[in-house]
Amino acid sequence: MEYTVANARDTSGEARVIGELITGRDGNNYSPGGESWKCAFAPDESRFAWSCGFRKVVILPWNRYKNCLQSEHNADQEGYEVFAEKVSIDAGFPVTSLAFGTGTPEQDLVPVKREYWTRFDFSKDLILATGHSNGRIRIWDPYTGKLLLELTDHMKPVTDLAFAPDGSLRLVSASKDSTVKVWDMSDDGNMFKTLREHPGPVRSLCWSPDGKFLCSTGDKQKVLLWNMGTYSLIRRLSGHYNNVLSCAFSPDGAMLATASCDTRVIIWDTSSGEQLRILNHMNPTPGVIYMSGENNSVVRGVTFSPNGCHVASVCSDGFLRFWNLMSEEDEPESMGSALAGDSMLNCSFSPLGGAVSVGHTSGSVVFFLAPPMVPSLLHLSRMSVRRSLGDVTARDDLLLPQTLKPYLQYKQW
Repeated sequence: MEYTVANARDTSGEARVIGELITGRDGNNYSPGGESWKCAFAPDESRFAWSCGFRKVVILPWNRYKNCLQSEHNADQEGYEVFAEKVSIDAGFPVTSLAFGTGTPEQDLVPVKREYWTRFDFSKDLILATGHSNGRIRIWDPYTGKLLLELTDHMKPVTDLAFAPDGSLRLVSASKDSTVKVWDMSDDGNMFKTLREHPGPVRSLCWSPDGKFLCSTGDKQKVLLWNMGTYSLIRRLSGHYNNVLSCAFSPDGAMLATASCDTRVIIWDTSSGEQLRILNHMNPTPGVIYMSGENNSVVRGVTFSPNGCHVASVCSDGFLRFWNLMSEEDEPESMGSALAGDSMLNCSFSPLGGAVSVGHTSGSVVFFLAPPMVPSLLHLSRMSVRRSLGDVTARDDLLLPQTLKPYLQYKQW
């Protein structure tokens, strides 16, 4: 399998493509190399992990300043840059999910160059976890590709992984065996809690930015919120009509976005469970019977921009959509298309928000330029208040003007 970085290609009138990682080409189409079920940026944006199909994971250095992969400027005969510096991992089993973890709280991360890795030392840089089709989870050194640990407890494929952003090295895993498991990587991967409220396969997980809450989504329209201090269920969010495949918290934790097979993304108030906005991927909006069955507009992934101004989603209709939440219109601001003869599986904003990666069924990844936006001072103040104080509108010790409360609750944009 040949790994190359394609030059940016022009997509007039659409979201701009700034790079591609491809597994192979057949004329104008991309030959299948195995699904890229998950891709991930490191929390400090120093690396990008690419699940490029079957058992292969490639870890590439990412230039956070130039907003692109770091590569040597050597081109092949067709004009494609050949990526030289990389860590390639043969994971041993088909890879179905992956995630970076760090023992440093994400808000405290700074660029650090180290040539060694100490086993589960809190001062270390990064570790990488991969989930597999046989239910196993493997922990890797992303600098050398060395296998460090293997975790075994799931009975079916691991569908998603997520490390707590607070530096506690807690890893949560979702599986088709209907469970969510919590592992303590600072205790040599001890599995100390199993969450069992899902009646069917669990599809997606995400932590709140403060590490206090977890969202899990799955089949049978399930969206569950968990208190990760007590490991107890605190809320069920009802509103989807089909399986829920992806979820993401806003940077301040005040909102939660969920993507479903019912052609929609719903944005929720995490404090009250109220639906704030519905982003429809079909126009006109189809009926409930259509949304609850098989259709051609399955929303497979959703992600929040780091400034909270945009949501990106990928759909089985072949388009990446950018939604401007600062606008009152629930229409996509810009769109990007899938590779020819391919379809999109997942999407992720880079930690600084300059790019969005989109994994494809061929194993390839396309990087899109994120829409530029300078957040208003009012919005930044709202995010700061919600991040530090939570839902201040429910507190009796704070005297707030009534006209300010809807804005703090994201009922006004």
